[in-house]
Amino acid sequence: MKPVVAPVKNVLATQIAFETLHQRSYGVPGIGLIHGETGFGKTTAITHLYNQVNGIYVSARAHDSTSSLMARIVEELGAQPMHRISKSVDYIIEQMSMHERTLFIDESDYLMNDIRMLETVRDLYDGTEVPVILIGMDQIARRISSRKQFYNRISEWVEFKPADLDDVMTMAHHLFEHGIEADEALLEHLRVSSSGELRRITIGLNKIESLAIANDLDMVTLANWGKQPFHGLRD
Repeated sequence: MKPVVAPVKNVLATQIAFETLHQRSYGVPGIGLIHGETGFGKTTAITHLYNQVNGIYVSARAHDSTSSLMARIVEELGAQPMHRISKSVDYIIEQMSMHERTLFIDESDYLMNDIRMLETVRDLYDGTEVPVILIGMDQIARRISSRKQFYNRISEWVEFKPADLDDVMTMAHHLFEHGIEADEALLEHLRVSSSGELRRITIGLNKIESLAIANDLDMVTLANWGKQPFHGLRD
C-alpha cells in the first residue's frame, strides 16, 4: 500500500483546526485540543501535520515531571537539557516565538495529573501566543474543564470519531496500489469488524490488497473475501 495519510474526516478536521488557530483574530486564544478514543488515528494525523509545518512534538509520559517534560522539548529544539526549569522555559519561549513553531503534546492526559506541569505549558503559550495543540484520550475534555485558566485558552476542539463508510472508501482509494479496488459491501464489512478504528482498518486494507495481488484481481468483492477474519480470530 502507499505510504500516505488518507484525508479522512478526522484528518481534515485537524488540519482545519490548525489553520484556524494560526489565522485567528486578535484576542482569540490559541490552544487546541484533539481528543478521542485510541485507534481513531490521532497520533497519525498529528505526526503528519507537525512534519508538514515544522512543529515541535513531544509525548507526555506517566512518570513525567515538569523538569523531564521541559527537557524533552528543549532536546526537540536541538539543545542540551538545562539544569533549571526556568531556563528551559525561557529557551522554549524564545525558540517558539522566534520561529513560530507550534508545540504538539501527545498523551496530554498525563498533564492532568500534575497542576505544575499543566501550568508550565500554559506559561509557554502565554509567553509566545504561538499555538499549542494537546492530544489526549476521550476523557481529557471533561478533565480539563475543571482547570478554568487553561480551559479558557482553548478555542479549537476536535473530537476524533470512528471511521464511517465514506472514510473507509477514502482510505482504500488513497492507499491501494496497482489499480486495485474493493467493493462497497466488503469495505462496509471491514468497517463493522474494525469498529471504525483506523489502525485495524489499515491492517484489513493491506490484507485485501494482498489477496488481490495473490489472485490477480482488480476488484475484490465480499464474495472473494469470504468468511476469513481481518484481524486475528474470526470476526
